[in-house]
Amino acid sequence: MVTADIEAARAGDPVALEALLQERRTEVVRYAMRLCISPADAQDATQEALLALAQYIGALREVAALSRWLFLAVRTHCTRLARRALRHVALRDDAPLSLEGPSPEDQLVDHQLRHHLAGIISELEPGLREVLLRRDVLGEPTRDAAAALGLSSEALKSRLHRARAEVKQRLLAALDGPRRAASIS
Repeated sequence: MVTADIEAARAGDPVALEALLQERRTEVVRYAMRLCISPADAQDATQEALLALAQYIGALREVAALSRWLFLAVRTHCTRLARRALRHVALRDDAPLSLEGPSPEDQLVDHQLRHHLAGIISELEPGLREVLLRRDVLGEPTRDAAAALGLSSEALKSRLHRARAEVKQRLLAALDGPRRAASIS
């Protein structure tokens, strides 16, 4: 789409806006499929990003910033959807506290650990988080996860190793903090 057409969309021309949305949809879907955990999330992120573009196109300061802004919107929505999915997986209480099996104290510690782990994973760099979520949370096979992210299997395994190492390091540091505080007091 030429700059004049984008300017027309910015000025409020509904035909130019529709043409812009249709033109950008394919590249946005492709980008969302690489970032989001599932195809359904990619479709949701695409829809949200294009809707935001339609609502805020008039506020866009530079035509050159359009792609950058649009891809940032997709990344933001994919991250939000991943965090929501992670929160549901990590914080799900499938069983109420019971007197059989682990003690209520152990169940509470397990719940707190899962909550803390979800926070650590959500703070990972997106490339590492996506690999970890696909392999360890969703259980996708290496080949499928690599294809979805546009990586070789070797690159995916390398990222997964780095992601697991970073999660382990952060978790140990977080767990060591309360131990140190308890030993000092």
